[in-house]
Amino acid sequence: MDSGVLFSKLEDIMTRLRAPGGCPWDRKQTYSSLRSNIIEEAYELVEAIDESNLDGMAEEAGDLLLQVVFIGVIAQERGDFALSDIVESISSKLIRRHPHVFGDLSADDSDQVLRNWERIKTEEKESKGISKAVFSGVPKALPPLIKAFRIQQKAAGVGFDWAKGDQEPVFDKISEELDEVREAMASGDKDGLVGEIGDLLFSVVNLARRMDIDPHLALERTNNSFMERFGFIERSIEAQDKSWDQMSLDDLDGLWDEAKKHNAHTKSV
Repeated sequence: MDSGVLFSKLEDIMTRLRAPGGCPWDRKQTYSSLRSNIIEEAYELVEAIDESNLDGMAEEAGDLLLQVVFIGVIAQERGDFALSDIVESISSKLIRRHPHVFGDLSADDSDQVLRNWERIKTEEKESKGISKAVFSGVPKALPPLIKAFRIQQKAAGVGFDWAKGDQEPVFDKISEELDEVREAMASGDKDGLVGEIGDLLFSVVNLARRMDIDPHLALERTNNSFMERFGFIERSIEAQDKSWDQMSLDDLDGLWDEAKKHNAHTKSV
């Protein structure tokens, strides 16, 4: 079936749910009440992507699309804007910000595309009388790790970055920040230590960005790996009919090494 017809069907269903005699829960929702749903659905889609779950991706993408349609239907009821305005807004934006596809501008690589995107975005804000500060478009509610990544992307987009392909300055910066962490620890300055660890994390995120690695996904992979290995240790302790306080640190280190080997074998099967 045509995607346009299906989209109209979804809009009709949502409009019916919001209408008198529709669903009491749907009818009581507002812009604000949908905030947590939007965030949750976005994370569930990301999880399906991480797991390469194609059926899950289709389902979760639908759930996220529903939130957009939900916002549009509420807006139409209030007379704030129309659902069609949402579609028109993003369509026009994509055309404006891809002049190398829909115009006569050229872009040799993705870095040039991003620089053009940020320049055009700044010009758009200026024409609307909106602050054209580089970081004005970074959402305040972004998780810190993702926010650091976006901040660095935007700074690099206007040329504030080391030469492409030369990672030595980044490694030097990480080493410098690590030394400053040690100094703050030695001085007993807890508040200073918080700042220095933040600087160190920010520098590591910068390395990930320059290597075209999403730090959020990299850390999530490590989180999952740690939990898998820790689970192996838990099961091993239980199999020995022991408790945690009966295990020495050497015992736990030995089980950790076993867990790493087990994890590597599992991935290779």
